[in-house]
This record gives sequence, structure tokens and C-alpha cells, in this order.
Amino acid sequence: MRAPRGRSRSGRGQVLQRKRPVRRSALISPFGVGGIADFRNDEALMCAGIDSWFDEGIPPPDLRVVEERLQARLSCDYFVLPPDFSDSQGGPKRRVPHVRFPRWHYCPRCFRMSEATLFGDQPICTSCSDRIRGRRMIPIRIVAACEGGHVEDFPFRKWIGCTCEGGGELYFKSGRSAASIQGTWIECKQCNRRQSLAMAFQPGVLDGKGAPCSGGQPWLGIEPEEGYCRYPLRTLQRGASNLYFPVVNSSIYIPAASLTDDPKIRHILDDPAKWTYLTSGLVDGEPNSIVIETAAGVMAVDQAQLREAVRNKLAASASREPTPRSEEAFRRQEFEILRKGNPDHRGDLFCEPRAGEEFGELEAFVKSIGLVRKLRETRVLTSFTRINPPGGSIELEQPLARNPRPRWLPAVVVRGEGIFVEFRNDVIAHWAATTETGSRISGLVQRYDAQRVSRHLESRGIDARFLFVHTLAHALIRELTYLCGYGSSALRERIYCNLEDHKQPMLGLLIYTASGDSEGTLGGLVSQAEPGKLEALFSSAYRRSLWCSNDPVCIETPAQGAGNVNLAACHGCALLPETSCEEGNRLLDRALLVGTPDRPELGFLHRYHDRWV
Repeated sequence: MRAPRGRSRSGRGQVLQRKRPVRRSALISPFGVGGIADFRNDEALMCAGIDSWFDEGIPPPDLRVVEERLQARLSCDYFVLPPDFSDSQGGPKRRVPHVRFPRWHYCPRCFRMSEATLFGDQPICTSCSDRIRGRRMIPIRIVAACEGGHVEDFPFRKWIGCTCEGGGELYFKSGRSAASIQGTWIECKQCNRRQSLAMAFQPGVLDGKGAPCSGGQPWLGIEPEEGYCRYPLRTLQRGASNLYFPVVNSSIYIPAASLTDDPKIRHILDDPAKWTYLTSGLVDGEPNSIVIETAAGVMAVDQAQLREAVRNKLAASASREPTPRSEEAFRRQEFEILRKGNPDHRGDLFCEPRAGEEFGELEAFVKSIGLVRKLRETRVLTSFTRINPPGGSIELEQPLARNPRPRWLPAVVVRGEGIFVEFRNDVIAHWAATTETGSRISGLVQRYDAQRVSRHLESRGIDARFLFVHTLAHALIRELTYLCGYGSSALRERIYCNLEDHKQPMLGLLIYTASGDSEGTLGGLVSQAEPGKLEALFSSAYRRSLWCSNDPVCIETPAQGAGNVNLAACHGCALLPETSCEEGNRLLDRALLVGTPDRPELGFLHRYHDRWV
């Protein structure tokens, strides 16, 4: 049955309500707003802007999420869980709308091409129709995008130089001379012009064909001809990893002071819709007695306790420190509470601190360990980029809605567990300041900063401390997959390092469960941080890092990885799934852990070689 279409609130015609079920977490990454997903029956659709997700643009209260620190930082009223779809009887049937992109399709039998509309159905080849129905056409597998984040269909007519009035019939003939795109030819039946796609991926080639970027934003319903962009178009496969980079901001929940001992009242205060009702009609900053009395009766809780809990939360919000805008200052708040611990096992953050002295030889460089038995992380999709990964330049980020300042943003909430490690900054910094360490990473840092400068971004001041902690996090995650049974994509890193303010030392890492569809775990990760086990974890990670299946090429390479900003790090030894690494598998060097064959002393952990091997 064909899904209905609804009218666009922007007055620009119809918004395609071709709703397809997508996992909730996937609508944040990698198939969020502006991303292309492949569906059954040879369909390729692009997730539409959040303007069209809900009727009248208003999300239902049951999908709203509150994370005050992140809301203040992103200047929005609240966050919204993407609509969830379930095939089970009685399950939620909400789906996120998509638009049809790429629009160009071709018939796999006769190779005739047809251009659909953003809000139309999948084209049917009428020339190859059988007795029952027409043959479904397949979306073209290449598109054109620019660094500014725009995307449009590949300019096939300009590519072959077709100037036929009214547009002649185009044909997409592939697989004749080669199975790859180099063997694909575009041909116009009317003027007989034809051209291979062999050179289509060369930089600047579309500019030479008179095809500049015209500012296409199909996820917002904006056609390419409506704007103009100064960035040149580049040809990309529609499934290429660099066609869509979501910009995701995340926050570890930091609880305020204890608000109440009643878990039922605690859940009421955490519910956005109920909290909005409880704080409606405040009288001189105090809760309205009628509202509290009514709510207590409906929710079957003690009226006096509910009033006191609401007062406590209002007071905590008023006294909360201003939310820092920089990422480093924002994470410092998390770092401080993780290192100190939080004993409230009833809340969303339960962390037991352990002194480094309890962990044997690790005491020399580990200051404390946090057994994070419960945590909550909120991940918010704020925008996205194309061609280049996000790096802080707002100019290159594309919006999720027509309104440049939407009231809400899509988010998912992760509940799980983790291991927090605080390092002795003075010990690591002393090692990082040695001439040998600095000379090894100098070329990597220069290449990384040069790439940022070329994109009009400031340098980050990456140093050996950051590279060491980041590479160690990867080594530990890879080892935990063997010990705990987690897939590597189910674990995630969070690095705490003071690169901006050197007067306030901060050096640590958090490894935690990262499954967005799980309400928690059974403690298998935290158990590996107990004294006696954590030392074995570090030892195993060190031994496994000593050798890579690509050695000696890997350990001796002067540069590798995306942008050549890795040293000794490849898929055989240090790289993780994209969802697990904050830096996109960049800024890694295994030699900072174990050294090189001719200079083992470069590795910080080499001092434990005799004990661990």
C-alpha cells in the first residue's frame, strides 16, 4: 500500500511521506538528516529535514529528552528521540519521512534513464513493461557534492555536452568494457553524444564541463537551481563514506545534588513533559500549590516530598555553573565528577573511584580508576558536512531544518557502564617532553595542523600526551573485545586532555558501552577494572600491540591513514569502527606505546616489558 503524502509547512509543495523504518540510533549516525540510505526494492532515499518529521512540526511529549548542560551549550529548548518503528503488533508505527535522492534512475534491462522528482514515486520503465507491471528502475550510483555540504544529481547532460531541446533520452550503459564505473557510458539517443564516466572522479573536472555547484539541499526540498555555491562540485559514489559526516555533540549526564530519596519522584522530575507541568504557574519562584496537589494525586506520590523535590531542582538549576562553550571546558566538568566519583546508585551516574595504589605497577602512571557502574550519555545531531569531516567550521556545516535556529534537535540516549582512567599528568608530560618523542610526532602534527589551516580552522596543539592516551584507548578497546565478548563497535572512547588550557592539567580516558538500543549491561565491562584484572588488561593490550600483521611496514611507515595523520596504526593493530573513535581513526601511533624495533624506549609502556611479556 502506498504511503500518503502531506503538505509542506514551508508552502513549497508536497513533502514526501515515503516513510521507511530505520533504527533510532541510525537516524543520528550514519543515516541522519541529509544522509542517503538504501532500502529494499532498489530504493535510495535521503532523510528529510526535521521540519517534516512531525505533524505541525511539534514533537510529541513522550519523545522529548532533557539534558540541561547540552541544551544550554547548543541553545535549544529540548531534544527529541527519533521516531521509533516496530513490526510487532501494538508497537510504535512512527517513521521518519524521506525524499527521493538521487533522482536519476535507469532500467537494468534497456538502460534507459529517467529523472524522478524529490517527492515522487520510484520510476517505472514503460518501454520494458511486462504484461502485469512495469520494470522498477534503479537509482544511479553516483552523485555530485561540494565541500560546502550541498549535493545534487550528477550533471549527465553537461557531461556529454547534450544540448537537445526538451532533453533527449539518456542511456546508462555499464559493464560493457569493464565492471567498474570506468566501463560505464552515458549516451543521448537524440544527438548521439556519448561519454565514459572514467574521468568523472577527477578533481575540478565538473567545473571544466560548466557545472558549478548550485546549492542543492534536497533534504530541505530545495532544488539545485535555487542557489549558488562557491565550492566546486566533486563526483562521489552515493554510498561513499565521505558523502556524509554527521556532526554529533555528546554529553555524559552530571547529576545535581540529591533531590529526593524517592525513586518514583526522581523519575517524575526527569520526565520533560511532567517537569514542564510541575513548573507551570510558578508563584514568586515557588511551585504552584494547586499544580503540586493535582500532580501528587494523579501520580500517587507524597505531596510534601514532591513539592520539596521540585524546589530542590529549581534551586539546583539556578545555582548551576554556566555551561562552557568550548569542548575542553565542557568535558572538564565530566572529568572532575568521574575522578571524584558519585555514590548515588539510584541515579543515572554511579561511579566508584579507586586509588591508583590499588593497581600494582600501574600506580606509577595511573592516578585513579573509576568503576562507572551506571552512566547516561546523550548524543545530539546538530548538523553535517560532506567531503571533509567536521572540524569546527560552521561555514561548512549544513542545517537540519529550514529554520537556522530550531527549537529542538534529534538525539539518542545511551545507558550503560564504563571504565574511567585518570593518568598522572606530570609523569606522562615528562615523557612527552623528551626530544625523541617530540621529533617522532612533529611531522604528524604539522600535517594535521596544515590540513586544519587549509580549511580555515585553528590548530589544536596536539601533543604526545594526547596521541599516547588515544592510542592506548584503542588498544584497550580491542583487548576488551576478547575479554568481555563485546563487539568493538559496542564500545566507545572519550578522551580528556587539556590542549587549550595548560594551566589546568587534565589527562584521562573513558571507555564505555555505546549501544544506543540497550538500557544497560550486566557489568562485564566494569568487572575488568577491578584490582588484579586491570593490570592484566594493560599487560595483554601491551603484548598485542608489540606485533602487527602488517609489520614491518606498519611500524616503520612515516605516514598512513586518512590524511596521513597516523604513524604506526592500521587495521591490523590499532584502528576501530567509526562509531567507536572520536577522531575518525586519526592521530594514532602504536610506537608511543611499545616503541620501534630499533628504538623501543620511545614507547612509554616499554618500561614494563620485562614484567608483561
